[in-house]
Amino acid sequence: MKKNQKTPRHSSTARRRCRQQKKYTALLLLLLLLGIPGAILLSNHVQAQAEGLPQEQTYKYYTSIKVTYGDTLWEIAEKYQTDEYEDIPSYIEEVKQINHLTSSQITDGMYLCIPYYTSEYKA
Repeated sequence: MKKNQKTPRHSSTARRRCRQQKKYTALLLLLLLLGIPGAILLSNHVQAQAEGLPQEQTYKYYTSIKVTYGDTLWEIAEKYQTDEYEDIPSYIEEVKQINHLTSSQITDGMYLCIPYYTSEYKA
């Protein structure tokens, strides 16, 4: 090959197109790199909000029950406790506090005030 012979160059439009394609590729990669973590953070935020709030509004009410022979606070809690309470022991503590109980001892014929939640509004 001769030294004076030049290799064919790309036309200016081809170079412009190549530069534009590189810019679009870089922009797409940047959006992906920023978009994926952003979407994950947004998803976690929405999930955290959903877990912190009840699906529908609930109202707290109280009812009176008569203790029968063999009843325990644990069994009563299993029957009346709702999702608003963290666990059965925390529900039992509230029942004890409301009824001024110093122990978990309950007796036949005793009346207890029991809290519960419902979505039904009772005027």
